Amino acid sequence: MATNFDHGPNAAWEALFGAAPIAAFKANPRFRTEFAPVYYRGRLNGSARILVIGQDPATDEILAQRTLVGNAGQLVQGLLKKLGITRSYTMLNTFLYGIHGQFDTTMRNVSRSDPFLSYRNSLFDRVKATGQIEAVIAFGNGAHDSFDHWPGGQTLRVFKLIHPTAQSGIGANWNLHLPDMLAAITPDAGAMTDPTPYVGNPGTNNRADIPRTDLNFGVPDWFGTTGTHSDRNGTNDKITWSVT
Repeated sequence: MATNFDHGPNAAWEALFGAAPIAAFKANPRFRTEFAPVYYRGRLNGSARILVIGQDPATDEILAQRTLVGNAGQLVQGLLKKLGITRSYTMLNTFLYGIHGQFDTTMRNVSRSDPFLSYRNSLFDRVKATGQIEAVIAFGNGAHDSFDHWPGGQTLRVFKLIHPTAQSGIGANWNLHLPDMLAAITPDAGAMTDPTPYVGNPGTNNRADIPRTDLNFGVPDWFGTTGTHSDRNGTNDKITWSVT
């Protein structure tokens, strides 16, 4: 059986994903629910040692049905590569759908309320219970808040980083945490670490391609590489997808 693509969730994860409060998402006008929810990226087989938390999916994520695959995801992948992590991670988001606007006070209150809070925590709990989590890396305010309101995570080492789409300060923030992350996280077998600090904000040279093992069978070779390949172009119900 070919292994260079993601075969999808096992029965237990499928049941948990199937229990998502989709109706509650669709009832809240701040969520972009025109397309399908995005649940995860990475390992669901118990081999994950890093839990990565993002905020909400954008258009490339919707097309791939996987978390953090566009430009931001490739920068995150580049950071994981510096840590020597090539496969032992699970990525989840604060929300299963994209949001209109920023993670403001309104969305913070939504995130902290049920059913969103309890459902998200059930996903985090399963990653912790079935994996071998050494650390959590949370990107952005929504992810930071999600971790803070996850009771099961309070015994885990967490690194709260600026989101890769922030306008400034990313490189300085990631550099600040890099030595401690390298010390706390065991590299994957055969992987090399890179303690070299970022020069300025992470950019094109700091991206890493999304591994084919994280994506569905048949995804184009260029997808998950060279940045983001799609855009809403100001619409809610149309995504423009391009090679370049």
